[in-house]
Amino acid sequence: MGRSAYALVLLPLLYAVTDATGSIALGGVAIAIYGAGASFLAPVRAWFIDRYGARPALAVLTAVFGTTLAAISVASMRDAEGAVLIGLGALAGVFAPPLGPTMRVAWGRLAPTDALLKKALSLDAVVEELLYLAGPAAAGIALAVIPPGIVLAVPAVVVLVGGFSFAATRVVGEMRPHDRTARAAAPTRALLRDARFVGILIPALVAGGIAGSISITVPVTVADHGGPAAAGIALGLFAAGSAVGGLAYGALRVPGSPAQQLVALGATLVATSSVVALVSGAVAVSAVVAVAGVFFSPVMIVAYIAAHRAGGEHRQNAATTWVNTGHNIGASAGSALAGVLVQLSGVPVAVALISAVAAVLLIASVLLTRPHPRVSRTEVPL
Repeated sequence: MGRSAYALVLLPLLYAVTDATGSIALGGVAIAIYGAGASFLAPVRAWFIDRYGARPALAVLTAVFGTTLAAISVASMRDAEGAVLIGLGALAGVFAPPLGPTMRVAWGRLAPTDALLKKALSLDAVVEELLYLAGPAAAGIALAVIPPGIVLAVPAVVVLVGGFSFAATRVVGEMRPHDRTARAAAPTRALLRDARFVGILIPALVAGGIAGSISITVPVTVADHGGPAAAGIALGLFAAGSAVGGLAYGALRVPGSPAQQLVALGATLVATSSVVALVSGAVAVSAVVAVAGVFFSPVMIVAYIAAHRAGGEHRQNAATTWVNTGHNIGASAGSALAGVLVQLSGVPVAVALISAVAAVLLIASVLLTRPHPRVSRTEVPL
């Protein structure tokens, strides 16, 4: 319930700021600043959870985030200045509670075996896909009949109810801060200075980049074959394929280590999505992206599993949050790069170049995660 707020907040936030200020540009700035804070400060919030315990950290973050959304709701209905609304949007992004990453750490405590953990993370990924499939649609329908300021109050309420309910659970209460002795004995090197951990993040970055590029190339490809409606259906089928792939991955026994699976699944995602450059027509494009979507959720699921292991006892929230952040960075870079390349050279060239970059990154992942001749007993195998 708490995580559904993130799928509901973007459209009403955009229209609330736009209606209050009369400027779509200021609405876009509010969304951008909110998104930047929510995405790029996520590792900092995860560090606070690992350092001070999940329950108090989540309670504070949820309280500030929910009340800030409520403040934007009220301020927008009173036609507040753009600077005020943008400032509140930035504050909401800074304090966005990492409910998803913390839930994935909780699954690690609730699932006693690796097989059950894989199933739990598969279910988690499917539910998240469904939230982001249904959330914007529900917000759009509500905005057609209700003022955006009132619609924005909905994610404020659901994140407060869902976030506090989650923080009150036993498993979150057990995520306590470690004492000084335990922290002193824990690894002190930053996760991003660990080459093998970076190797885990790269396929998640690639998956985000492919998803971001698809959001640009598909609408352009079907512009003359159904327009926005066809593009919406195709992108919805990508999400549906991802949900199916997540369920299938949770049910199947896949050979190979997580590092090997990450590269294989990432390469398959790149290969299938690149077929968009070779087809035309809404039906063909929709079929291609639906098949590509099947491999998206499994990449993210395996990345979370590998990060869960690599984070050890003391940095699990930080590790799983970095996977989220890597995906978000990839999605932003993929959509920006696709937009520039499509404008300059068209869809086929854009897809080819993005696929080539993705292939190089996956090769780097192989090199970074390959076993070393001497592995200490304290290292977590991938």
